[in-house]
Amino acid sequence: MPQTSSASTTPFALDDLDRDIIGLLKIDGRMSFTEVAKRLSLPEATARYRVQRLLQSKVVKVHAAPNPEHLGTPHVMIVQLFVENGKIDAVAEALVAIEEVQFVAVTAGHHNIVVDVFFGTHDELLAFYAKLHQIPGVIRYESQVVMKLLKAEYKYVLG
Repeated sequence: MPQTSSASTTPFALDDLDRDIIGLLKIDGRMSFTEVAKRLSLPEATARYRVQRLLQSKVVKVHAAPNPEHLGTPHVMIVQLFVENGKIDAVAEALVAIEEVQFVAVTAGHHNIVVDVFFGTHDELLAFYAKLHQIPGVIRYESQVVMKLLKAEYKYVLG
């Protein structure tokens, strides 16, 4: 399972210009090099080089965030799983492979794994549960349907 950090990975040193560029890309990940350069009073070549360097080093990922309400899956459920020792990674990987599952995290504490599931109808939710019940190693789970989503974004503080 992919790790969130690695002891062999050297931290990428961000300077103020990198932070400014990342700030612009957080607002609009499709912003052109020309626009980045204009907003930061840089030569376009510098903006291009810096953005490409941030992307190639994997310090920054630019991706689209589809709106589930407009795609027929407006409901979100949070599922917290209790899993057999020694099967946590296998269960997590099985969950990653399920299309309706949008977020998977192995956690420390009361539960072993937490997932977010997007669904449109109760039939789709029942289909997800059928898939969940087929995964070896799941002892039990607790689920909560999100009734009102107030915020869904990750903001990382750039140190």
